Amino acid sequence: MAVLSLTDQLTSLEVAKRTQGISEDSRKIIEELVQHNELLIDAPLMEANEGTVHSTLVRTAIPHGQHRGYNEGVGQGSSQTKTIQDVISNIEIYSTVDKQLVDEAAHPTELMQSEQSAFIEGLSQDITDDLIYGNHAADPRYTNGLATRLSSTSNKFCISMGGSASGSMTSVYLIKWGMDKARIIYPRGSKNAGVEYNYLGEQTVKDGNGREYQAYRAHYRIARGLAIRNSMSVIRLCNIDPTASNIGKTVAEKIVRVMPLLARGAGTVSIACNAEMKGLFNVAALGLTNIILPSEDPWGNEVLKIGNARFREC
Repeated sequence: MAVLSLTDQLTSLEVAKRTQGISEDSRKIIEELVQHNELLIDAPLMEANEGTVHSTLVRTAIPHGQHRGYNEGVGQGSSQTKTIQDVISNIEIYSTVDKQLVDEAAHPTELMQSEQSAFIEGLSQDITDDLIYGNHAADPRYTNGLATRLSSTSNKFCISMGGSASGSMTSVYLIKWGMDKARIIYPRGSKNAGVEYNYLGEQTVKDGNGREYQAYRAHYRIARGLAIRNSMSVIRLCNIDPTASNIGKTVAEKIVRVMPLLARGAGTVSIACNAEMKGLFNVAALGLTNIILPSEDPWGNEVLKIGNARFREC
């Protein structure tokens, strides 16, 4: 198994293992969220610096020196920065299971665990939707996702692959994760890294017609946001037509070409795509054995890679 890099040591899975004070319930939910959401496997997790908002100072211009000759002076230089504020999406839901259904089940514990798994999988899908499509300007309850941040091909980091089939387009994202690059954030002061589970026990509830019955209830809360400190940390390949001939090979070769544009320095690179594109990359790998390579991630999971970049389904 590969050695964990510094970025790998800061992922939600590692935070759940290493942080004192996280409840056992929250720890298990974090582990299960990662199982359902590959996008969270590589992403470092950090606490927001202002409650449910994270302020990031982004450098927009780098100062450069001047060549100096004898008896000549040089001008002054300074960098230019701007502050970006990223918000955290707060996702909550209650589960309600008929008490009699549980009590009369052959395996009540397994039934409740199955119910919990369904809710966690749903919450995982909600997180993925937020991290990709969230639009804070359209709805202030949402964090800004990758598609919102890279919404126009006028941005050199949003590159069109030329597809034009209405309704079937998709995107692939190259994400360089790191504490000074792209990372996931959770509310400041959260004791359980933004994940809460409360078993509320037996309660009297009402059905759709207003009639009462007894049920076991639980409350789930997941708080996650996306913060990008370096704008060169994400590249979007958009307008991909998954029905186009040899599209897996075409996109893989494009990834090889644009990957050097990502921010320099330490970090983990993910290639985020949907299940259909991941399947097309699997097929392309059969003929691109020198580009797309089977490997393992640091946690022993089988994964395809281009260079050091890991394919992740989202």
